[in-house]
Amino acid sequence: MRPALLAFFTRRLGDPSIAEDLTQDLFVRLAGSSAAVHGNAEGYVFQAAANLLRDHHRRESTRARYLKAQAADTSRGIDPLDAERSLVARQRIASAAQVLAALPERTRQIFILYRLEGMQRKAIAAAFGISVSAVEKHIAAAMKSLLADPETAR
Repeated sequence: MRPALLAFFTRRLGDPSIAEDLTQDLFVRLAGSSAAVHGNAEGYVFQAAANLLRDHHRRESTRARYLKAQAADTSRGIDPLDAERSLVARQRIASAAQVLAALPERTRQIFILYRLEGMQRKAIAAAFGISVSAVEKHIAAAMKSLLADPETAR
């Protein structure tokens, strides 16, 4: 069935090398399939080929949209990490670290576990032996302190 499949793909794509690739992909799929074909095996193979062709068109469409979006991106060639932005980011991080250092120990630990470590509030509450509501209050206090600082609030 190889010549018939090559002709099927070539007629629809116009590119013999892609037709060859899709034919090979189809054989790999069929070899890995555990489905038993009863009756019209040729119809099954060509239906699988049509499905593979649809998948190929979808991939190519997605790839074309991505390339078009990349070409339209006006910021290409401009380094977004210039020295000034790096300096400002470092200053904001240092300011946030100072605010966190000024917090009560328990509030700081709970905030770090929640926001930086991604730990769930319920797990933090169990670890500290407090209620989930208390954990939420500690997190809110830390956020309020961070947002009150003009350097970190920007």
